[in-house]
Amino acid sequence: MNENIDLKKITEEELQEITGGQDGKVGLYEGPWKTVCNLKTGWLAIRTAPVYDYSNEIGQLYNGDSVQIIGNGSGPSSDGQSYIWVWAPRINKSGWVNDRFIG
Repeated sequence: MNENIDLKKITEEELQEITGGQDGKVGLYEGPWKTVCNLKTGWLAIRTAPVYDYSNEIGQLYNGDSVQIIGNGSGPSSDGQSYIWVWAPRINKSGWVNDRFIG
């Protein structure tokens, strides 16, 4: 490692400003509005990553909830599903959802 590199640690606030934060949709593409649909039971999890993992769930969406598409789809992920990046105003969170329940 090069000893002459001067690394600066950034604050949590600076990180949130750079990334747009976990909540909201700062600096993101604002796409069409869609509706959560075709849920037979339970809820549609909104996740921090485009793959199923019980620990990456950050919110729950229900049939009829409106979402705005704010990012491209993931294509098939390691769990064989496709995910889309959305903003959900009811819970004020952005994240990944299984795209087969967005219509």
